[in-house]
Amino acid sequence: MPQLPERLILIHGAWAGPWVWDALIAELARHGLPAQALALPGDGTHHIPPPKATETDFLQCIVQAIEAAPGPVALVGHSGGGMLVTAGAEAVPDKVSHGIWIAGMLIPDGRSFDDIQAQIMGPDARFGITAHVEHSADGLTSTVPKDMARAYFFNDAPEPLAVGAAAQLTCQPRSGHRLRTPTGPRFAALPKLYIHAEHDRSVIPAAQTAMSRSAANVTVQPIASGHVPQLTRPAELAQMMADWLFSRPRSGNPDYDHSAAQAGSTDRAPRKRAQGKSAAPLTTSPRT
Repeated sequence: MPQLPERLILIHGAWAGPWVWDALIAELARHGLPAQALALPGDGTHHIPPPKATETDFLQCIVQAIEAAPGPVALVGHSGGGMLVTAGAEAVPDKVSHGIWIAGMLIPDGRSFDDIQAQIMGPDARFGITAHVEHSADGLTSTVPKDMARAYFFNDAPEPLAVGAAAQLTCQPRSGHRLRTPTGPRFAALPKLYIHAEHDRSVIPAAQTAMSRSAANVTVQPIASGHVPQLTRPAELAQMMADWLFSRPRSGNPDYDHSAAQAGSTDRAPRKRAQGKSAAPLTTSPRT
């Protein structure tokens, strides 16, 4: 059984699309890591339009992507796309070898991001972009004003990049807004990397900390970026992901001691990787 994923499936967050991964895909290729950006129901590139998308459509989309080719995969979720990392890993545990959340919604116990917001801010209080989201009259979709997107999502991006990215955002189906996935022992054993965006104004650092501490076997890697490091710091982000993947055995390896991973084990995987400068040392977050 290979110790590294044969491909990475990149799952975008709310209002975004596969385009958000273009720069990162090129950087991952430099490390010998093939990656594909997933089109999600309602994102403007998927055949299902936003008002018609259902929760089942989202779950089928990620399962079909995982099962589209043989071999293990790593699921990589940005922001709300992190919910589909959890869902996919729980649905097809034998094929998902690693999970990576980029300022992502890592909520393994059947709760939703609303619960995380209430945990941090109190009942009925919200942070980040939530208060600025505009909902359609029928309640089936939502959008984010471009100026709010620049302020909360792309605050650290150069102005042309921020303006261009905000212009590409589309409406978000309500059905994919708050997916809940109860998880079990297989998910607990999954090697997980959490990229903690230190200057995020949307999924604020306190929320990222709460989520990264909510599961077992989570390695936390900080990055000095806003909400979308795959746009603003793609080379640095790819280096962090490669460093971690090349130091983590595959989930399900009987010789892999997950307690050692919790203590920061860094046994090297056998696949030859491209050479490059390593990112800052990884730290392992305990579960609380």
